[in-house]
Amino acid sequence: MKILVADDQPMIVEDIIDELKNLRPAAICIGTSEPSEILPLFAEHRFDIVFLDIDLSGYNGIALAKRILTVKPRTNIIYITGYEKFALDSYKTIASAFLVKPVSTEMIANALDHLRYPVSDITEHILTAQYSGDNYLGKRMVKAREESGMSIQELSDELGVAVQTVYRWERGKRIPDVVTFMHIAKALGVSIEKLLGEES
Repeated sequence: MKILVADDQPMIVEDIIDELKNLRPAAICIGTSEPSEILPLFAEHRFDIVFLDIDLSGYNGIALAKRILTVKPRTNIIYITGYEKFALDSYKTIASAFLVKPVSTEMIANALDHLRYPVSDITEHILTAQYSGDNYLGKRMVKAREESGMSIQELSDELGVAVQTVYRWERGKRIPDVVTFMHIAKALGVSIEKLLGEES
């Protein structure tokens, strides 16, 4: 989950990011109080959620949201403003939420719980940590390979991949795709369930 917080008041940006870190520890949060940085940041990171002030210095937040949505239509726009009068206009961009300042923890939590386009908290980093290397898949691959009596070279030859590729899988530097994973299980003479640790 990647979140951008944009408000021309730096203190508000800091406060919301602090709240987000408590509510969604795995999220990548970036903040800016410079309106001119919003679109370049979005182009670089393609955020899942954008907390966006409507009344920005020299910029219109709703107009910025429309430009963001042309790049990534399933972006969750959460408007933050001190003026309720903007509420009607904000929904023209199909906003996920409209938060009137001062923004509370409860307001942020409720907005995250009711996103128009739900976003998983699972990141690539979490997947890699869970299913590779010392944590999971890598160790099981090494164990199954050693039990089968195969060397890394033999397994790489069987799969038609470089020795370095097998080494990276076993050390958790990479994760094989689903089809390759099935070929690995077949080459090692074990079930997919055993490699995943789902059978004893």
